[in-house]
Amino acid sequence: MNMKRKLRKALCGVLSCVFAVSLLPAGVGAVPGTGYTDVPAGAWYAGAVGYVTACGLMGEVKDGYFGPGVDATRGQLVTILYRLAGKPPVLGRAPFLDVNTGSFCHDAVLWANAAGIVSGVGNGNFLPGGNVTREQMASVFYRFAAFQGCDLTKQSDLSEFEDSDEISPYALTAMRWAVGSGLMNGTGPAAVSPRAVTSRAVLAVTLMRFCDQCGMNAPETAVSVSVAAATETSVAADAPALAPVVSVTGDLVSSITLDGSTVFTPKMIFQWPVQGILSSGYGSRFIFGSESFHRGYDIAAPAGVGVHAGEAGTVLFSGEKGSYGNLVILDHGNGFQSYYGHNSALLVDVGDVVEKNQVIAAVGSTGRSTGNHCHFEVHYRGQVVDPANYLPETNNAPANKVVVSAAETGQPA
Repeated sequence: MNMKRKLRKALCGVLSCVFAVSLLPAGVGAVPGTGYTDVPAGAWYAGAVGYVTACGLMGEVKDGYFGPGVDATRGQLVTILYRLAGKPPVLGRAPFLDVNTGSFCHDAVLWANAAGIVSGVGNGNFLPGGNVTREQMASVFYRFAAFQGCDLTKQSDLSEFEDSDEISPYALTAMRWAVGSGLMNGTGPAAVSPRAVTSRAVLAVTLMRFCDQCGMNAPETAVSVSVAAATETSVAADAPALAPVVSVTGDLVSSITLDGSTVFTPKMIFQWPVQGILSSGYGSRFIFGSESFHRGYDIAAPAGVGVHAGEAGTVLFSGEKGSYGNLVILDHGNGFQSYYGHNSALLVDVGDVVEKNQVIAAVGSTGRSTGNHCHFEVHYRGQVVDPANYLPETNNAPANKVVVSAAETGQPA
């Protein structure tokens, strides 16, 4: 082992102790600052962030920001494991149309695919910018652990989790190992949330645990893998197809949330859902005799005209929901969701995959509403954020077109 690796291993060992101290009750020990603007010293993930940074496994996303709430991507996960394995030399080109030779993750994808740790998503693509669910993360770590010869015998039956039946068949063994070994915990008293998206903070904690379990603080050797061994056999053929994942940029934008705090998110641009006047913006307003916080944009438009999807996505909800009236919720991957409320008619069902600009509903005035309009919200990882950060300044929705007649809407013209 060379001097650089000896120093790296020693430093990672010290940080393992620091992280262990961070798990003690408040007042017993303190986690030191990590140097990142958005990682408070007392955050539950702070020790792990310091650990993976010192080990050279993860770093900033931009200008001193670690991005703990930013979704981890497939390309990032594979690159991190490639670093952990000692960056073995590779030959050839990654066998995916969307992984260019100059890409930051090219060598990592080539190595991981050849080693049977990851495979593509179909049609010759890898989707390096796609987000990573908890069950996908468990599967990748499981295969990586097998490749490194780590212990895979500790298994949990997962009976303590009410949502264990949501785990995809291809990921079941990996999830049993991840929970049984302590690599992953539940997300609540009785939930393991296999389909939830993995944040960079969660990935950092998982990496720290994995290094501790497998003794991989600094790799002793590098294993060379030939591209000739590359096959797409590491994921079962019946693995579910990935829903659309809309690309985001590396730029960060800040938004004030409902509780007055600031959240940093990746940059993403939606199309406006309907043509019309912005009748109410994001923030405090006086309505129905009292002051309240308005969670999105209200865009006035005639009853029955089409409401367009702001981006490609999967329908999470389509139905009546309290003050929203008839509501459609789309999931776009990378932590983003969009809401379309007060509709007179719903034109999509839960599970539908929709394209950007597709008509998903008709304008109306259902729920808690004072007139026909489309209520549009943007959510990032469960937090409501200001649509102004994610919409063009000029309304770029297609011209309004009636998709449901006035008689069918049951709404006043």
